[in-house]
Amino acid sequence: MRKKYLFFDIDGTLATGLTTVMPESGARCLERLRANGHFTAIATGRLQASAAVVAQRYGFTHIVADGGYSLTLDGEVIEMQSLPVPDCVALLDRLERQRIPWAVTIENERVCLTADERYLAVAPSNYFPVTVDPAFDYRGMDKLYKVYIACTPENQGEIDLGGLPTVRYNQDVLFIEPVCKQRGIRRMLDVLGASDEDVAVFGDGTNDVCMFGQGWLSVAMGNACAALKEKADYITTPVDQDGLWNACRHFGWI
Repeated sequence: MRKKYLFFDIDGTLATGLTTVMPESGARCLERLRANGHFTAIATGRLQASAAVVAQRYGFTHIVADGGYSLTLDGEVIEMQSLPVPDCVALLDRLERQRIPWAVTIENERVCLTADERYLAVAPSNYFPVTVDPAFDYRGMDKLYKVYIACTPENQGEIDLGGLPTVRYNQDVLFIEPVCKQRGIRRMLDVLGASDEDVAVFGDGTNDVCMFGQGWLSVAMGNACAALKEKADYITTPVDQDGLWNACRHFGWI
């Protein structure tokens, strides 16, 4: 059997919703893929440190994280790039002038940092803990991986985002994070010396659209958004209806 290089989103693809709980058939599918010699990796927008926790639970040692900005191969971080610091500092300056609460993640650690305690009122309860430091000077940062802005979709248009990439996971906070998973996958393939014809990607959300239409096989979950299904080469059943298992059986990988 020819070796395949398979990249999976987490939420809504490997796991149901935002629960990080994988259906039994999904876990069984991954075991069978690995037993058959296939390469399995996570492709996620999550911070590398956060993705690594999920990866360990699911038996992954290869990770494209930070929306394509970091690579972990055989459990070792081999690349990790920051968001553009000057652009983010300029954004934070604008938020300060508009008195809009914000937080940042400046290390590969599962924590948010802010100088504005008002951010605590909107901080997602299921996300990283927030440290409030009134003395924190964001202008002194030399790297950062995520920016979090307290704003609703209705108020988002009032903010000059400066062209920075955004993802929204809830109604209260807008994330500034990379949305170019395809870039990380491409870099991983270069390191591995793998060709596009042996690659498949799996996703469900809008931040997975970038992975589709890249010259490799793209699989949308049955619960995927309409925009992703339109670009998919194949649509499987929903994640909680044996979606991974059914797709991999369909293509003869397990």
